[in-house]
Amino acid sequence: MQVVVVDPMQVRLAGQLAAAIGPGASLKCARSTDDWHGWLTTADVFVGSKLSAELAAEAPALRLVQVAGAGYDGIALDSLVPGAVVANTFHHGRAIAEYCLMSMLVLSRQLLVEDRALRGGRWRSVFQDSDAPVHETLAGKTVGIIGYGEIGGHVGRLCKALGMRVLATRRTPSSGATEVDWLGGPQDTGELVAGSDFVIVTVPVTARTRNLLDSNLLARMKRSAFLINVARGAVVDESALYGALSENRIAGAAIDVWWQYPASGAHAQPSRFPFGELPNVLMTPHTSGVTRDVFERRMLDVAANIRALRDGDPLHNVVFRSPLGTTTPSTCTTGGVR
Repeated sequence: MQVVVVDPMQVRLAGQLAAAIGPGASLKCARSTDDWHGWLTTADVFVGSKLSAELAAEAPALRLVQVAGAGYDGIALDSLVPGAVVANTFHHGRAIAEYCLMSMLVLSRQLLVEDRALRGGRWRSVFQDSDAPVHETLAGKTVGIIGYGEIGGHVGRLCKALGMRVLATRRTPSSGATEVDWLGGPQDTGELVAGSDFVIVTVPVTARTRNLLDSNLLARMKRSAFLINVARGAVVDESALYGALSENRIAGAAIDVWWQYPASGAHAQPSRFPFGELPNVLMTPHTSGVTRDVFERRMLDVAANIRALRDGDPLHNVVFRSPLGTTTPSTCTTGGVR
């Protein structure tokens, strides 16, 4: 069995991955498209988050596309060989929830502003500066979570432990989320953003959620509220968000997911707008779920599915099966992002 591994973290864990798979699989690991050009012609398994239509056409024997994360929007599903299966994995909920909590504190306490000021010699404190703000704790504040799945559940539990009020929406509202004070459906998103001090976006990007946070919804947020996006850049209208932040119509934002990514290498502007010039924005390069424990657990899931394919056992977390005898895709999604 030929396995092509291009996911950067799974490449780093290649030794552990090979040991977890066991015999019967030959791994080829690469860090860039240039390295693995031509490898797909004999590949049974592809481990990575991006597979273009052109590259999929080079893989006539491909049986499994294993995404080492939740989001599979980078896979050209329509171009996979008939019978190929796409599977994903998760384990990122707690890591991203901690990022959201960190972002709420950084933004509400204006830590970035105070850090920059003190580096320049200015003490932005009420004890030295009569114009300095007095901050508030998170206790008693309201967090609104758009997309109450695995990530949202972890966020809700952490926020509730801090004494916050938790509002949430999800595609199919139901009871059972004890940490949620109010749970609505997609049609209630406007009510959620209007009543929240922090709005956290965790929905996957679909035709329904693309540009979900548009100028109308952003206009319903409090001027004192903060937006935290750990979903996908496309879920938030890029122009509308920049306008709301630059004109101080909302207090600030933490942005971990972007509208532009490097085509190769590590250098590229994340947006066509200069978010980096705004003092009320925390910018991170899609790293909210990047912790060692997340990727080690994902590695075990990847290995388990490759073993299952080798042994003829059922695969886990299957999100797509390329139909036999037709080019029309039939998807089965499990939700979540990352």
